[in-house]
Amino acid sequence: MMDPKAGRPPVDLGWFRDHLLTDILPHWLEGAVTEEGLFLPHLDRQWRRLPGSHGTLVSQGRLLYDFAVGYELTGDEAYLRALRGGARFLLDAFRDQELGGWFFSCGPGGAVLDTMKDSYGHAFVIFGLSHACRVTGDQEYLDAALQAWDVVAHHLTDSHGGLLLRTDRDFISGRVPGGPGHAASQNPVMHLFEALLALGDLPGAEHIRDDARRVADFVLTRLVRKQDGALPEYFTADWRDLPFARGGKTNVGHQFEWAYLLSSAVERGFPLHYLPAATALLEAGVRSGYDPEAGGVMTWATPDGQPLLSSKGWWEQCEATRALMHFAVLRGRPDFWEPCDKTVRFFQRELVDPDYGGWYADDSGHKGNPWKVDYHIVGMCVEAMRLEPFAQEG
Repeated sequence: MMDPKAGRPPVDLGWFRDHLLTDILPHWLEGAVTEEGLFLPHLDRQWRRLPGSHGTLVSQGRLLYDFAVGYELTGDEAYLRALRGGARFLLDAFRDQELGGWFFSCGPGGAVLDTMKDSYGHAFVIFGLSHACRVTGDQEYLDAALQAWDVVAHHLTDSHGGLLLRTDRDFISGRVPGGPGHAASQNPVMHLFEALLALGDLPGAEHIRDDARRVADFVLTRLVRKQDGALPEYFTADWRDLPFARGGKTNVGHQFEWAYLLSSAVERGFPLHYLPAATALLEAGVRSGYDPEAGGVMTWATPDGQPLLSSKGWWEQCEATRALMHFAVLRGRPDFWEPCDKTVRFFQRELVDPDYGGWYADDSGHKGNPWKVDYHIVGMCVEAMRLEPFAQEG
C-alpha cells in the first residue's frame, strides 16, 4: 500500500480510466472486429483498415485480452460478441488440426498465410484465451490454453530451459533459436511467463503456477546479470550474454515489464525473493533509459546500461508507467512518482493523437499493425484503475 507520508500522487490516475473506456477500447472495437471473428489490426490514423490487412497470433491474442477487459469493465455485449467471435476464429482457423499447435498468421476467410510455429505467438494464444475464459467461464477456452502450453512445453522449449523462437509446421525442421542476427531472445520467455500467470489464475489451472515459477527462475538464475540486476535482451544459443559488438543490447522497456510481472507474481503468492529482483530491474530501467529532462524512456541501452539515444518507443512508455506507478503505490517507492509523472506527460504530449484519438504506432500516424494493438496501453490503464483506490488513501 502507498506510504501515507507520500501524499497524493502527482499523476491523475482517473485519466487512464477515461482514456481506456472512451478512446482506446471503442476505437479498436469499431476498427478491428470482423463478422467472421478475424481481428484486422492494420489501421490508419483515422482508424480505417489498410489494404492487405491480416491477423497473427499476436494480434488475435492481444485483442482477445483487450475485448475481455472491455466486457469486464462495461458489460457491453458488443465486447463479448467480439471476444467470442475472435476466440472462435482463433480455435477454428489458426489452430493446426493435423500437426498440432497454431499457425502464425491468417487472412480473411481463414486462409493460412504463415504455417510456422512461433513461441511468441503461442504465448499470446495462452494469454488471450486465458483472459477470455476469465470473463466468460468457458471451459473450451481453458482447455485450448492448456493445450497451447503443452505444445510450447514439448515442442518449443530448448534443452537449456529457454524457448526457441520458431520452427516449421512440423516442429522438427526450421528450428530458430532467436531473431535475425541473434541466437536467442528473452522476449518470448517474458510473454510466456505473463501468459502462464494469467492461465494459473483460472480455477482448475492453479498447477500452472509451478510452471510459471520455473520460467521465472530460469530468467532470474541464468539470464539476469548479477552485477547490476539488469536483463540483457539477446544471448548466445546456450543463453550467455552477447557483447555489444555482436549485437548485444538491453531493451529498456523489458526491464520495466519484467519488474511489474515479477511484483505481480509476488502478489499471487510467488516467492518473496522475486521482489528485490523486480526492484533491481526497475531501477536498471530508470538508470539506463529514463530521460529526466524531457520525460519518457529510451528503447535501447548498451549491455552495460548506457542509453542508446535512438528512439523512445510508444510501448516502452506504457510499461515504464505501469511499473513505476505500481511500485510507487504498492511497494513503498514514492520516489518513482517523478519519473512516472514526466513519462505520462511525455506520451500525452508526443504520442496521443489529439485529433483522432489513440496513440501513433509509427511516424506515419497509423494506429495499428500486428504488433501494435494497444495491449500495452490497456494493461497500463487497467493497472492505474486498480491502483487508484490505494493511491487515494495517501
